Amino acid sequence: MPLGADTRLASAQTALAVPLRYAQAGTSLAHAALAGARHFEELRHYPGNDVVDVETGTRFYYHAHRHGVPEHGHFHLFVHGPKAGDFMHLAALSLDHHGQPMRWFSTNRWVTAGCWRPAGEMRAALRRFEVRTHGRLAPVANWLTAMVRLFNAELADLLRERDALMAPRFQRDGREVVLEDRRLDVLNERPALLAPQIRQLGL
Repeated sequence: MPLGADTRLASAQTALAVPLRYAQAGTSLAHAALAGARHFEELRHYPGNDVVDVETGTRFYYHAHRHGVPEHGHFHLFVHGPKAGDFMHLAALSLDHHGQPMRWFSTNRWVTAGCWRPAGEMRAALRRFEVRTHGRLAPVANWLTAMVRLFNAELADLLRERDALMAPRFQRDGREVVLEDRRLDVLNERPALLAPQIRQLGL
């Protein structure tokens, strides 16, 4: 069942308001994601210890491994299970150099480690995703929560498509071999453009 219209509307308003506040302050969401760091080093996590919400079991960090991709960097979003080390990667969200969202994408297991879960099991995690924190990254956390809610249906489709793409590989080469195949990193993607979502909601 898709998220309600009221939830999506509130999420859209947050998704627009947070970048606007950064722009009014003369900065951007991409700069804010660096958590005060003066230099952006490829592959390094920002912040260094990630943002962790113990109450909701969620986590995110920002980083880049550009390799010719026209982005500033991307967030990796996670949900943790009840046991230590039991976590799954929900999706990644890339930003351009102006801090505008570009695309959602899924990754192979080796990229972020954790547990590989089928899309059907991840649907519930998508619906309850919320990450809260204090300090300079609180607006970024609010924005990510809003983006996941606003694009909930698209993310569910992304994960279903990921599973469909991986299924024949699992059958042919074996699940564990495929999940650790360094030649497979980004598996599939979907646009993360705000304008179509905003028009759909009549804002």
